[in-house]
Amino acid sequence: MSNSIPVRRRHLIIQLKKLRSGAGLSQEAVSREMGWDRQKILRIEAGRFQRINSADVVALCKLYGASEEESRELVEIALQARKHKPWWFRYKEVFPGPFVSLEAEATQIQDFTIGLVPGLFQTRAYISALIARSADIAEDEAVQRIDFRMERQASVLERDSPPAIWSIIDEAALRRKVGGAKVMKEQIAHLCELGKRRNINIQVLPFEAGAHAGGTVPFLILGFEGGTDSVVYIESPGDGFYLEAEEEIARHRLVFDRVQATAMSVEDSADFLAALV
Repeated sequence: MSNSIPVRRRHLIIQLKKLRSGAGLSQEAVSREMGWDRQKILRIEAGRFQRINSADVVALCKLYGASEEESRELVEIALQARKHKPWWFRYKEVFPGPFVSLEAEATQIQDFTIGLVPGLFQTRAYISALIARSADIAEDEAVQRIDFRMERQASVLERDSPPAIWSIIDEAALRRKVGGAKVMKEQIAHLCELGKRRNINIQVLPFEAGAHAGGTVPFLILGFEGGTDSVVYIESPGDGFYLEAEEEIARHRLVFDRVQATAMSVEDSADFLAALV
């Protein structure tokens, strides 16, 4: 696992941030020195690139005063990342953006979901029903989107060292009959089975909880190896929003904790789901 491209790429991002900080340079200063638009250094340090340019890594290492050994290691990672095309590269037309690559590297996922079953937990029939209701999606694209979501699930849930997942699902997502009664029965049964896994905890946020700290905006918090560089992701049309400021991450962790305290316990949630099957 430690030698995989996603983990090494994450190492590259972390090391570039550390080198910049050690050189006493802000992102704005780097942008000026490199003659880049500020968004470019933001994308690099947020991991929002498919394959980073090794020439950019060379230039950054030089600017930061990195040692020859450090530069050589980071450039090699960049070169290997450009040669290696991850599985999701095949689906870049239907799912642009860095979210999937970040999720693939996460060791912890905290997911607060409103209205729909979390994407990682959706059955194929449930996904098909959702896409069938979407406007202006051609049949071949619909198939590609379904295949992408199923492969995404397998890459996270079935990998050798799956992440610890804590999911809070509001009751509305369980009551809404996406695809009809049969599809929902299968979907909830699937949630029951997933909840038995040691790395997955599912809590239901019941209607009777009333108003809660989560409001109306679902979000995910992705944590990474070593407990550093967490990212909050808020899904929206297009690429979504990524929050990386420490105060934003802390605020969303507090919200998650408060919603978690309002939700049913893991054990009561399992009983609640079983009763719906």
